[in-house]
Amino acid sequence: MPFLPELHDDEFPAAMTDAVAAQVKTFGFVLNSTRIVGHTPHINEAAGGLSRATSRNRQIPRRLHALINLRVAAIVGCPL
Repeated sequence: MPFLPELHDDEFPAAMTDAVAAQVKTFGFVLNSTRIVGHTPHINEAAGGLSRATSRNRQIPRRLHALINLRVAAIVGCPL
């Protein structure tokens, strides 16, 4: 159980409207992690920038990038 309550669709700050809309378009719903990090939109923006930077980096092969994501997910306890 998270320490912070999840935000409902109408509770997101204005700075996160683009991120929320993109997730609804991509997945059909807002991810749980976004509902938690919505309390601190600047952290969500920084994490998104880091993810975009690593995925666009041509020095890291695509397969290795996928393995890095899988390993990080395992470290933080994401269910497979």
